Amino acid sequence: MHSFIRSLAQWKWKDIKLADIFLVLLLIVFISAVTNRISVARQVQQYLQPVTIEIVVPNLDPEVARQIQVADLITDQQGKPCFEIIKKTERSAEHPVIDAEGNIVVAQHPQLVSLFLTIQSLEGMDFGHGIRYNWQIIKIGGSLIWETQYCRFVGLVRAIN
Repeated sequence: MHSFIRSLAQWKWKDIKLADIFLVLLLIVFISAVTNRISVARQVQQYLQPVTIEIVVPNLDPEVARQIQVADLITDQQGKPCFEIIKKTERSAEHPVIDAEGNIVVAQHPQLVSLFLTIQSLEGMDFGHGIRYNWQIIKIGGSLIWETQYCRFVGLVRAIN
């Protein structure tokens, strides 16, 4: 058996050893595997896009609302920045009241405000199985606790783009 393997290793075809051909084939397989791996990594990177999320934060004290600013970073439990606030709209908070005829109508709250925030992820995210923030999964209609460096607030997710 050993003599057969030795004879194959010494076999030549036009001054090229079989072992050399085998090494070239291994090199070609390795290069194609690396090339395939690089192209898959590029496809994954193109698939992972920054995510934009619209949040409404109702019934905030105006002092807290002033602390939340555009360009503030929203951090996770460990303090790592995850999202950036890219748009902020402040409106008077609304609440239901009963008018003179007994109908329920919407009225402006005399003190509280509501914020409409648009935040964008700092890194590309895969949201095939839901976007994770801290221990929660971000879903449209879900309330989440969001944190900046300066304050913590509960916001309702309106849209995910």
